[in-house]
Amino acid sequence: MQATTLIAWPARVGMLPAAAALIIAAVPARADETVGVTLTDKGMQYMRMDLSTEQVKAGNVTFNVSNTSQTLVHEFVVVRADKPIEMLPYNEHEKEVEESALEVVNEIEDLEPGKSGTLTVKLEPGSYILLCNRAGHFKLGMVNHMTVTK
Repeated sequence: MQATTLIAWPARVGMLPAAAALIIAAVPARADETVGVTLTDKGMQYMRMDLSTEQVKAGNVTFNVSNTSQTLVHEFVVVRADKPIEMLPYNEHEKEVEESALEVVNEIEDLEPGKSGTLTVKLEPGSYILLCNRAGHFKLGMVNHMTVTK
């Protein structure tokens, strides 16, 4: 019995690096900065996106996004953009920003009313625009600007 244990033990030890790699890969990136985001609306008449801060340092940034709406689904899109918000390409027919013409970093899609979501992204220094790109929401004010510093 003892010989079996000695033979099996090295095989188990040999699996430790692979098991550790799997565990490490499953752990989400640690945030260097955290930003609270509140998505607020009063139906299709009034919308806004409030940030706990509009400036963060470069690195892993976690956005904790809350949709406070009682009726509307929202989304949260992070776009790298070195231009003012009003200069983003906008499709009047579709009533949304043309994401294909932009550098979209990542997004949370379909955030249901009353729900929250988390998004962690690695951001380089520069200017970013955060927006909801559901039809009409951007033009109604569900947008904000963020600066990422070194």
